[in-house]
Amino acid sequence: MANSISIKKFADRLLVLLFLGFIFSSPLAMLLCKQTVWSDAEKRSLSLFPPLPTKSGEFTEFFSSLDDYFDDHFGFREFYIRRYHRELDKRFGMTSTKSRVIKGLDGWYFLYDFNLIEDFLGLIPLNNEQLEAWLVRQDKKQAWLHERDIHYLYMAIPNKQMIYPQYVMDHAMTMKKTTRFEQLREYAGKRFPDHMIDLHRLLQPESFQKPLYYKNDSHWNALGAYVAFLEIMHAISAWFPGENFFTDFAFGPDKTGLGGNTGNGGDLAIMLMQDDLTETYPQIKPFVRCGPHRPIPYRLSNIIQEGQGRDSFMRTCGKKNLRAVVFRDSFFVPLEPFLSENFREVIYLWKEFDQQNLEELLVHFKPDVVIEAVVERHVFDSLLNSEKEEHALKRQ
Repeated sequence: MANSISIKKFADRLLVLLFLGFIFSSPLAMLLCKQTVWSDAEKRSLSLFPPLPTKSGEFTEFFSSLDDYFDDHFGFREFYIRRYHRELDKRFGMTSTKSRVIKGLDGWYFLYDFNLIEDFLGLIPLNNEQLEAWLVRQDKKQAWLHERDIHYLYMAIPNKQMIYPQYVMDHAMTMKKTTRFEQLREYAGKRFPDHMIDLHRLLQPESFQKPLYYKNDSHWNALGAYVAFLEIMHAISAWFPGENFFTDFAFGPDKTGLGGNTGNGGDLAIMLMQDDLTETYPQIKPFVRCGPHRPIPYRLSNIIQEGQGRDSFMRTCGKKNLRAVVFRDSFFVPLEPFLSENFREVIYLWKEFDQQNLEELLVHFKPDVVIEAVVERHVFDSLLNSEKEEHALKRQ
């Protein structure tokens, strides 16, 4: 009898301790753990601790903001939200947390993938050895091409949130830290390669009356692409002063429609299954293309020519003299029509820089210019992937 009473007391006390532990675990975690500024589970910024009131009329707003702060930062909040959504997904097939899209401010949407937010918040920096290795790679590309009398031009196309950071989230400008590309610019300093176009400096929204990127798409629009095109041609004109280039493309009235990089709706709107989401954006006036779209007549390794949405192809314009090879991604879609009007032959390869392809081409096709265009979020991919492969080999 005494033993059963003792066991019951122990069980009661254990239950009380567990209850108290559960009750106080959240506030203790809030006090002891590092505060975060971004909710990965909810894809939004978290409230910041409000400034202390200095006037009597500010107390109401202060306590309201303080309440929001405690709501956003109580301990294990992220864990509970993830568990909640996991059960929704498991039991009812609701997958809202798997969205690759952030709904920003004032109707702007942003891609939530490829560590874009982590980079925006400065959470995934590169070290100096990695930055130096990247610069050395660029110098080697430029030197290899220079030995063959080929000019090289590289441009990192800014992530959308780098051009419009104020629309990403509440308190965005307070929470934004140094990104990887900003690290590179700071580290390189005066060594910043002269073959690189600094689009981050050029694409300043305050310098333009119209948007440079789509609201509902992760890409720039025709105006953003046109600004980059002008800078490309500025560099090429300096190399070939005797050539006649055409750059005066005209813009018509803004258009309200689906828009997007392909004209069939913004990729972010499509991810959200809001295919009918419209916006107003700059539109280039139609013009007659100089030459046709052709398959590449040379055998090249590891390229896609037709049918998979990332086609490699050739454009021709018999009135021009120069040849070019362009390594590109989806951001080059609106830029290609401008550039193609200025070269006798342009080969567009939808892939990262590939020296093997250039060696294969040089047997038949000698370019005057090689252009490499990479969106900022993928600028360091080849470097980081090489590091992973090296580490994997060392573990074997």
